[in-house]
Amino acid sequence: MAQLHVVRPAQALFPVAQKAQEPAFEHLVFPYQIAIPFLFLVGVYVQAKKALYRFFGGRTCVPNTNFWLVDWISINSRQVRDGAAKWLALDAVYNFRQGEGANWIVRAFDSYWMHIRNAQAVRNRLIIVKRELAGAILKVSKTKTGGEPVRILSLAAGSGQGVIEVLADMRRLGVHCEVMLVDQDGTALAHAHQLAKQHGVSDMITTREGNVIAFKRELHGSRPDIIEMCGLTDYLEDNLAIALIKRIYHYLQPDGFFLTCHIHPNAEAYFLWHVVNWGMLYRTRKQLRGLLIAGDFLDPKLFTEPHRIHSVAVAQKV
Repeated sequence: MAQLHVVRPAQALFPVAQKAQEPAFEHLVFPYQIAIPFLFLVGVYVQAKKALYRFFGGRTCVPNTNFWLVDWISINSRQVRDGAAKWLALDAVYNFRQGEGANWIVRAFDSYWMHIRNAQAVRNRLIIVKRELAGAILKVSKTKTGGEPVRILSLAAGSGQGVIEVLADMRRLGVHCEVMLVDQDGTALAHAHQLAKQHGVSDMITTREGNVIAFKRELHGSRPDIIEMCGLTDYLEDNLAIALIKRIYHYLQPDGFFLTCHIHPNAEAYFLWHVVNWGMLYRTRKQLRGLLIAGDFLDPKLFTEPHRIHSVAVAQKV
């Protein structure tokens, strides 16, 4: 069995892609570890509250606020809850810098909830994805001749923030890339175009709104060098996930790279499910590796961020 890694900024599958000043991983544990019993009790309260709403108001009746200390007082937590499992939630988490609100108490709560370990882990995941994607691009670019671009397909791309930021780095390095972002949410792709314009890489991306599972129709006979799909398998049952991974393997160029990731079971999962309305399928690192092997990728490399909540997998078609 391949060794599983907990990575630090100095460790990567493609060290050549590292920057001189790479963002540091977040690993704030203490205040959130001791709060786990409280988070569990809040989850129990919200689950019971939702059950009462459905009992008296019907199956579609839900509370406007799950728990006032989370999605009422915290502006960003509310955005995460309202956009759970969508690009807006990730946008709020990725780009959180400081608490917002009318006074220091509100700002403190906003900052607290946006630094729970799952939020830190999502930002850590982004660091790893960007680094490994950059490394894969640089490795593939060495095989290109005559100005041929590195072709990248991003599935369930959302706003494509990580991919677009890597493209900006590649432009500065003079590496020619062509990227297609595929997502079923047109608002996410519209935001992707705004981000691409801000980073000066609009000419390097195209977008397609549609079913990610049927991505073949978007390729028009071409085969990407790299396929990136981060977050989707968190919502796919095993059979569908394996079928999609097999399809990805088939349509990759020989020696091409597949980057994906997964969330692992963790102590905050119950809180996320009921209070943040963010339900996912949790798999262990062993189960993630098993999905990739079942999908024909024989030796995937897994990189796990410091909280051990998210792993990023890099697999090569051989």
